[in-house]
Amino acid sequence: MDRDSWETPKSLFDTLNDQYHFKFDCCATKKNRKVLEYSNDFLNDEFMKNRAWMNPPFSKAYELFKYFFAHCFSGITIYRCDNIETKVWQDIILKHATWILIPKGRICYEGMKGKGSRFPSAIIGYKLNEPKNIQGTLLYPKNKQ
Repeated sequence: MDRDSWETPKSLFDTLNDQYHFKFDCCATKKNRKVLEYSNDFLNDEFMKNRAWMNPPFSKAYELFKYFFAHCFSGITIYRCDNIETKVWQDIILKHATWILIPKGRICYEGMKGKGSRFPSAIIGYKLNEPKNIQGTLLYPKNKQ
């Protein structure tokens, strides 16, 4: 299974969903969706303005993050954070995220081989309060004044 198909672990999603009650899964198929409403063509579908969840395929991350922050009312997304010098981080994520949580330990995505990913992940919040019940370090990339 390639990296575009890695799924968020059910236990992590359930912890986040218990707090945020997502209404829309931005990058999913009928088989792997996390909530009832979903899109497998997020860039071209009529996007619901409800609280969204996004685990973007790596190969389309830049355009999906750009669209997410431009069209999402509020939401949470997850992405690798071992390369925050890249365009997706510098041009989009760090400029728009409300907060970023670097979870303690590596996330073991469903569909990947091995005991955990070889890179750290970040949970990225947009227009929502910080997550509860997940250990890690919170960062605030925007000036809140």
